[in-house]
Amino acid sequence: MQFLDIIILVMVAAFIFLRLRSVLGRRMGHEQQPPEERGNPTHRRRQVKDGEEDDPDNVVPMNDTIDLAPARPRLEDLPPAMQTLWKMHDLDHSVDPDRFASQAEMAYEAIVVSFAKGDKNTLADLLEKDVFESFEGAIDARADAGEEMTTDILSVLKSEVIDANLDGKDAEITVHFETEMISMTKDSEGIVVSGDPHPHIVREDWTFKRRLRTSNPNWLLSATRGSD
Repeated sequence: MQFLDIIILVMVAAFIFLRLRSVLGRRMGHEQQPPEERGNPTHRRRQVKDGEEDDPDNVVPMNDTIDLAPARPRLEDLPPAMQTLWKMHDLDHSVDPDRFASQAEMAYEAIVVSFAKGDKNTLADLLEKDVFESFEGAIDARADAGEEMTTDILSVLKSEVIDANLDGKDAEITVHFETEMISMTKDSEGIVVSGDPHPHIVREDWTFKRRLRTSNPNWLLSATRGSD
């Protein structure tokens, strides 16, 4: 009886094993892919090649010819000054209409600080001749009087192109600046003779000139005037 029981148990176990194998050995269509296959692009391509449906929402379009240049605006939608800047850009691509005002801020700060320090060499590279001569005269007069000037630009509150003119290749652009600064001049004894140690707002219009399509990329300051 024990031998017969063993035979029956073996037959039952064999039957159960065959049934489990018949079920576990099949792919039911909803199993997840193994991790190594989910991240394998070769496997992904093989599925499509074999005619299996692919989800179009998973397709990421790639464009090797993406144009990173800013879109050109409609000139008629722009104020006159910006229209002229775009005409300058057409003639000389180094002129960036969208960034000119922010680039002019750097020239503004360099000129103001150089004037306060009496740095004529830097000013000579940034100013037109007549403007340089005016600045040079003020620096020499300050030195003769034994005075010292200090200027600290705390922030540039605003820089905006307000006018632009193009005559052939000769370009002229005026930028309105509003800055917060501390500027004062002291005599040889350290007494403040002009300005004060407190921040104040300065509003000025600066005009820059340059001949386009030349080897010299510098815009030179040609005029300054106070602005209300």
